[in-house]
Amino acid sequence: MSHLDQFKTVVMAEGAEAKRIDRGPGGTERLVIATFGGLVTKEIPLEGELDKDIDTVTVAAREIVASAKRLTAAPATKLSRAGAIASSATPRARA
Repeated sequence: MSHLDQFKTVVMAEGAEAKRIDRGPGGTERLVIATFGGLVTKEIPLEGELDKDIDTVTVAAREIVASAKRLTAAPATKLSRAGAIASSATPRARA
C-alpha cells in the first residue's frame, strides 16, 4: 500500500478525502485534504516520517470536518440568510 493510499484510508475514516500530494521547491511535500464537496480544503506539510505524518493528517482531517460542520450548522446558515435578506430589504439613504 502506498503512502497516499494509507493517507486516504486515515482521512476517509475522519470524514474527509485525501486529494493528492504536492511537491514544492526543495522537495517539500504537502498532502492536500478536503471535506467531501470541497467546502474546506487544507494542505498539510509532511515530514517524511509516516507515523508522525499520519497523526498530523488525522488531526487536520478532524479539524476540517469540524469546521465544515460549524459552517453548515442550522444557526450559521440562518444567520447568513437573515443577514443577507435584512441588508437587501433595508432602504439605503442616498447622498
